[in-house]
Amino acid sequence: MFKEMIKRNTSEHFLLKQLIKKNFTAKYKDSILGILWSFINPLLTMLLLTAIFSTIFSGNIENYPVYFLAGRCLFDFYSAATKTAMNSIKGNSGILKRIFVPRYIFAFGGICSEFVNFLISLIILIAVMYLTGLHLTLISFAVIIPIIILFVMTAGIGLILSIMCTYFRDIEYLYNIFIMLLMYASALFYPVDIIPESFRQYLYLNPVFLLIDQFRDIIMYNTLPNITNIISTSLFAFIMLIIGILIFKKYQKKITLEL
Repeated sequence: MFKEMIKRNTSEHFLLKQLIKKNFTAKYKDSILGILWSFINPLLTMLLLTAIFSTIFSGNIENYPVYFLAGRCLFDFYSAATKTAMNSIKGNSGILKRIFVPRYIFAFGGICSEFVNFLISLIILIAVMYLTGLHLTLISFAVIIPIIILFVMTAGIGLILSIMCTYFRDIEYLYNIFIMLLMYASALFYPVDIIPESFRQYLYLNPVFLLIDQFRDIIMYNTLPNITNIISTSLFAFIMLIIGILIFKKYQKKITLEL
């Protein structure tokens, strides 16, 4: 029995690695520049929006390129990873109908492949930091805290969405609208202080914004984030993960019937 468990874990680990590799390479399969787009996309977006908004918010935001790129990197990971996980079961229906494989592998593999893209985008962020006069310090390594919290939260929400999208196909379109609204509610390209005090409290109910804020505090201001924010976002992330696992366990056996 113990040997069977080891064998099963080894095969699942191998399958996960193959899915991450497949998802990552498929993203730029037909493009000439290939993986270089993982560097070019965030860089071009940063240059464009910096040119547009840096003059508008020049008095409110110090080092606008880093401010924007820091938020964009985290938000793009969350957005791309949850969307990939959401479509993972439906997109691999052919495999699931023919052979039995752990269903969660497809959702988790998609999230991990987008995490690889996220790590690549961090290289661009570090380069921009140095070009604009910011340098990494010992405190900079604390970015692992909001990154881990974001990954856990994304995994939980991704599992929930993968089940919901299998049963309710309209979720995909509704979620795209939600992501657009979430982007504007995450202060990616504007300073928080332009929001009236009476409405600003609602911004802090957004866990994605809180994680972006923690990330910016560490890399831009060389300060550790507020412990209350860390605790609240951690609790939310782990609650989402637990809910995601429970929902996935309950409905995964019925997935094939819905495909």
